[in-house]
Amino acid sequence: MPLKKFEIVKLGNGPFSCEILANYGAALNSYRFQNIEFVDGYLNPEETVNQQYKGVVLAPFPNRIAAAKYTFNNQSYILDINRAKEGLALHGFLYNHIFKVVELQQNRCTLLFRYTELKNGFPFPFKLKVSYNLDAEGRLKVSFQIENIGTEAFPFGLGWHPYFNFKESIDDLKLDFPASQRLILDDKKIPTGQLHAFTKESDSLNLVDHEFDDCFKLLDSGMQVFKLCGSKYELEISAEQSNFPYFQVYTPKNRKSIAIEPMTCAPDAFNNGLGLQILKAGEVFEATYYLKATRV
Repeated sequence: MPLKKFEIVKLGNGPFSCEILANYGAALNSYRFQNIEFVDGYLNPEETVNQQYKGVVLAPFPNRIAAAKYTFNNQSYILDINRAKEGLALHGFLYNHIFKVVELQQNRCTLLFRYTELKNGFPFPFKLKVSYNLDAEGRLKVSFQIENIGTEAFPFGLGWHPYFNFKESIDDLKLDFPASQRLILDDKKIPTGQLHAFTKESDSLNLVDHEFDDCFKLLDSGMQVFKLCGSKYELEISAEQSNFPYFQVYTPKNRKSIAIEPMTCAPDAFNNGLGLQILKAGEVFEATYYLKATRV
């Protein structure tokens, strides 16, 4: 059943504004500067039926888990398959859930989800907070805090799935990449274990020349920046490499937007261990990324 109505949390600070969907995966559905929209969000709830992941939080794993199976501490687990064609689990299971708004001010909010209705494939309770803070310069700070509220350790990864555009075709945009390696993926987009250096002819890639559905491992430490450049505006997506060492980049077939997805781990991390985090009972993990639009 599709949603009948979005519960929208609105934030503003000067010429900047954003909207978060509290009842759909704490999704960032809008980020605007000078009345220019930079997020390709949902126009209505009915769109969530065929486009499930726009802007949502991905937990307790981003991307794919091969065959929807994994082993942890010598115990085998089977997740729900939500990609029947490939027979795998995709993007966790919080993307369409209701988050509770626990703090709301003009320019910031915090949303909370308590995972206690335990699934057989992930029988580990946790608490996830997602905070959005829009400063006076238009920098949107998005922070995750996941806490193990159970008695056993569990594996996890976090991610975010925004789509961006500028009222321009993405074929008119350029993308700056930080230094990275591209993970070689099989036909189900599962890493094979091989890495290739990602080479480019210049600092900026003309998107008209490229199609992406790829995962990249960032090589340098410190703050890493993806920059999406148009004729009048630029958009920076940035994160500490220690928080989000992997990014997925995806260009849909309609070429209307581009997804630039920060992830704490690689696809299928529950099986290959690439970037996998283990959270012990009572422990907390925090990670932050940033979004910033500027006029050229």
